[in-house]
Amino acid sequence: MKKALAFDMGATSIRGILGYVENGQLKTEEVLRFSHDRIKENGRSRWDWKKIIENITNTIIKYKDEIESIGIDTWGVDFGVINKEGELLENPISYRDAKNIIGYENAQKVMSLKEIFMNTGNQIMSINTLFQLLALKEVSNENYNNIDQVLMMPDLINYFLTGERYAEATIASTTQLFNLAEKKISNKILEKFKINKDIFPEVIEPGNIVGNLKNSKIKELRELDIPVISVASHDTASAVLLTQAYTDPKCMFLSCGTWSLIGCLTDKPVITEEAYDDSLTNETGYRDSNMFFTNITGLYLVEKLKDQLERQQGREIPFEEITEYVKSHSQIETYIDVALPVFQQDEFDIIAEIDNVTKQHQENEFDYFVVIYKSLTKKYSETIEHIKKITNREFNRLHIIGGGAKSTVLCQMIADKTGLDIVVGPFEATAYGNILIQKIALKEISSLEEGFEIIANTTQLYNYKPKNI
Repeated sequence: MKKALAFDMGATSIRGILGYVENGQLKTEEVLRFSHDRIKENGRSRWDWKKIIENITNTIIKYKDEIESIGIDTWGVDFGVINKEGELLENPISYRDAKNIIGYENAQKVMSLKEIFMNTGNQIMSINTLFQLLALKEVSNENYNNIDQVLMMPDLINYFLTGERYAEATIASTTQLFNLAEKKISNKILEKFKINKDIFPEVIEPGNIVGNLKNSKIKELRELDIPVISVASHDTASAVLLTQAYTDPKCMFLSCGTWSLIGCLTDKPVITEEAYDDSLTNETGYRDSNMFFTNITGLYLVEKLKDQLERQQGREIPFEEITEYVKSHSQIETYIDVALPVFQQDEFDIIAEIDNVTKQHQENEFDYFVVIYKSLTKKYSETIEHIKKITNREFNRLHIIGGGAKSTVLCQMIADKTGLDIVVGPFEATAYGNILIQKIALKEISSLEEGFEIIANTTQLYNYKPKNI
């Protein structure tokens, strides 16, 4: 049985999933999982490219006789820079690197933040690709001047796998360099910031065959005749296509992981002053859909607090213990704005920063978990109201996917706070979306609608109703 290999790359871990369709169901097997913590190099926080590409290469070689295609999806905004010899100039910089703020500040000397939004439709965040590029120009001018091409992370991996350079549309739409209406890099943004347009490759739609391993830059892979497919390579786009928001206009989506992305699908980009004021964003989804949502720091805060307390207490804290504590201490009414820049940093004392924001100290260290959970649900509820007002639409359901969907206490809290019916699953939405697009590209699945039917036969969905209604 030939299988699709999906590399699903989140901001904290990378997984490899083999998948195939049998008897109308999607069968999957996890064949790779590893954490890829950031490394410090030349004063900047970076991704360990050698570790990433070696794990991907070794997995492909190990399962070469089973694989018929490969697809890559990753988190957004980060990229690698290639020189004229086709080599990586430096390890890709992480969006959490503190020096990215330099580009954010320099950009405002050229265009106002509102003007940047009105030309790109992307939520203004200092982590965005535009600001990272401007920071690179300031901090590493020699490397910046030696750029032959900028490749987003999934495009960079595809390049090493096939020797071909493209910009897949869903990941390109995260950059704050993209013209959403024309589906290409924005000439106006490039001209304003004096960025050479030639450093960006041709934009392609998801579902295209990018190339083949026999032309790989990695010697060990050149003996293999396996196509690489441009899936919806922004992980959010691969995941959201499996939510009911794709077929029901009254349903919203929440991709709940390290980041929380909550919103809806619209016929076209919503680029208005109201959207700018409410920190909303537009990104391209699969089949030319428009995802209208906001990007919020999500379970990263839970992960940071868990890691900090584990170091302090010298023990592992199971999520079950956190869940039970949050469930039994719902009376705590302290809130933070989870979208504050301080909570997006690489390294910080989360308890001290929450105390600084709230001007109080919690009695028990576990109380901070309650603060985070309740603050997330409050932010989700506020965002839903903003989107309802701007789109002039009513919603009755929220479809949750991602790691946070596994938390029964969080899902029930979201239902209670938003007043919406909650649909949960599949938990592996991103990998499933990645695999389905590969199968459609190879014509093994005739349409996305057939893919929806296969997933419905494969996974169980869970439902939560508001208890206070």
